[in-house]
Amino acid sequence: MIGTNTNWNTANAQMGKWPIYVFAIGGQATVYTTRDLAAAGITGTLPAYHPWLLTPQGASQSIDVINGKSTIGEMVLEVVDQLGVVRTLVGSTTLEGQTATLSVGYPGLAWSEFVVLHTYLLYKITPTNGYTSWNFTARDMQVGLTKSVYLHPENGDLLSTDNPWYVGGTPGEVALAVLLFGMELAATAVDQAAFALLDSPVQGLHVATRPFLFVLTEAFSGLQFLEAEVYRASGLYPVITPAGQISVRSSRAPAAGAAAAFAFTADNMCILPEFDRMPVINEVICRFDYDGSNYGREMYFLNSDSLGTFGRTQQFVLESKGLRTELGASGYSSWLAGRMFGRFAGTTLRGGAPTLQIEAFLMTLPVWVGDYVTVSHPLMPDLMTGALGVTNRVYEVIDREPDYANGRMKYSLLDTGLTGMPTAYQWDGSGVARPFVIGTSLIY
Repeated sequence: MIGTNTNWNTANAQMGKWPIYVFAIGGQATVYTTRDLAAAGITGTLPAYHPWLLTPQGASQSIDVINGKSTIGEMVLEVVDQLGVVRTLVGSTTLEGQTATLSVGYPGLAWSEFVVLHTYLLYKITPTNGYTSWNFTARDMQVGLTKSVYLHPENGDLLSTDNPWYVGGTPGEVALAVLLFGMELAATAVDQAAFALLDSPVQGLHVATRPFLFVLTEAFSGLQFLEAEVYRASGLYPVITPAGQISVRSSRAPAAGAAAAFAFTADNMCILPEFDRMPVINEVICRFDYDGSNYGREMYFLNSDSLGTFGRTQQFVLESKGLRTELGASGYSSWLAGRMFGRFAGTTLRGGAPTLQIEAFLMTLPVWVGDYVTVSHPLMPDLMTGALGVTNRVYEVIDREPDYANGRMKYSLLDTGLTGMPTAYQWDGSGVARPFVIGTSLIY
């Protein structure tokens, strides 16, 4: 969820409202707004501003939960150029590479109560047709991860067979090593708490094993490496937070259960949700023990119940050059296959995992990708019972597409059977303490 505050929430909940958007460029004291802040009753110490910003479309983010990927979001902010002020700024200052922050507030709020929606990096600035305004195009922080890592972070020499970089540990440890040392990102650019949570004993995700050991001897793309070798092989996917930090989410719900951050209802949705389904996955192939040219071991996992019902469907192939038998790769692969079957084998959801396409009012904009939400609507068919009407069905947000200019939000939601799931199993003999977690349910 986007971080908000009480007064902002009250103003955002109103059906009739006039949002005020603010575009700030890193290193520049003047911001651009869609309304005159003083005239709109914004209180507190106001920055220097020009009310020349046109209401933006917004930036979308889409998650591929199976392959551990996230799209690189792009945001275009158009600023009207009065008296050549913007032209002069663009011509005299290098703005590319600076942060581009989009915030939103409402009339009558304090300036300090405005909420950050997106924090991106400027990469292109061009005049519009007619030269009456300028487009500031920004992309999310993942764009910086597409560069190659070719130097050993410990000695600064080129990676080679004579100068290998050994990176091992849990998925979170490997990802942090690549982001902070290989990519040399600032500590503030990474949501380190989210990565550390993956290894928390209470969560019971990866703390029981450290199955990765990579021997990196040549240049590699940071983003491609993380997606293909770490995230996909661990049931993880990346998320860019509103503050612009690189974060991560697990395909498994937290140990305490999937706590809903927002409730979608008929009152905040514009149209009836549209249904679709993900492909059924009932075969998983895992390859590991890479020797520099080939994988030394291959394991096959089949879900017999799903095969008996749907026949052979989509196959999920996991290959990671870092997984090692001696570090627990066999058990780790079995764990991942079980997670994939629990989500996508179709035996508990009567087919591929259902998805919903939702169009909602602007009041829902705090919802973020990776959030758990509930959906209730009296006219929706219940796919599990055949009844008319759905109440508090739990979904995971896998796509967020804002349309700030028209006051609408679009979301894609994924149902993997979390509704009614119990919290994680624990034991200590007394049933009181929580020494460690061994799973979240019999099937998930």
